[in-house]
Amino acid sequence: MKDVKIIFIDLDGTLKDSEGKITDRTYKAMDNLKKLGIYIVFTTGRSISYTKMLAKSYSPSSYIITSNGAEIYNYMNDTMLYNSPISKNSINYIDELVNKYELVFIANTKDARYSNKIEGTPGRKYIEHIKDVKEDINQIVVQSKDINNMKFFRRDLNEMPEVKISNKSNKIEGRSYLFYDVTNSDVSKGNAITRLCEHLKIDMSKTMAIGDSGNDIEMFNVCQYKVAMANAEKELKDIANIETLSNDQDGVSLVLERLYDEIIK
Repeated sequence: MKDVKIIFIDLDGTLKDSEGKITDRTYKAMDNLKKLGIYIVFTTGRSISYTKMLAKSYSPSSYIITSNGAEIYNYMNDTMLYNSPISKNSINYIDELVNKYELVFIANTKDARYSNKIEGTPGRKYIEHIKDVKEDINQIVVQSKDINNMKFFRRDLNEMPEVKISNKSNKIEGRSYLFYDVTNSDVSKGNAITRLCEHLKIDMSKTMAIGDSGNDIEMFNVCQYKVAMANAEKELKDIANIETLSNDQDGVSLVLERLYDEIIK
């Protein structure tokens, strides 16, 4: 692994533990690799605004990949390297479905998250309809506790091939919501990783990806070293060539520490 030049790390279920925290051990492991000139890129389904806030706290590199690959952003100089805005026609259609099936939506833009539900969710701006958002929307998250309505939404969304569900929750537990992340059809973490490596002139043979869920499959497909968490979905483990401990057992730090040791030997 000592030839790795860039590492793409998923957030939820991977870098963060079950309480949503990044451990001091993991932070130290990232910092040690950063000092060796290795890029560490948070690669997530989360929005730019959320991921930028996290990246600024831990400062792994200046680049983040967000909204399941719909955005590549350099937050240190406020430069969008790539984004894939959803068309107005698609937004209008999704807006109709959200209203029809009484779903909650969150629309990710470069600088904000808009939603028709903001109670108890700091950082969101209220707007009644997705179609009324003025900025480019790169991802729309839809949520509901009603499984049937979500199934109907997915069925109807399949009528529009320009967009797709890039990520989804597997089940509802307790009070959590079922969710779908909707992006343009050509969006994936894998495509974004390829674009960023081309920009940085890094060969794909020198890449590592660490993840746990279905939206990480496409980044595993393009990266040389594919690290699955112990808590990862079986489909991801099947294509991984490295497995580590779970996100609650410092699984990411173990891999990063091993890489660091190999490089400095």
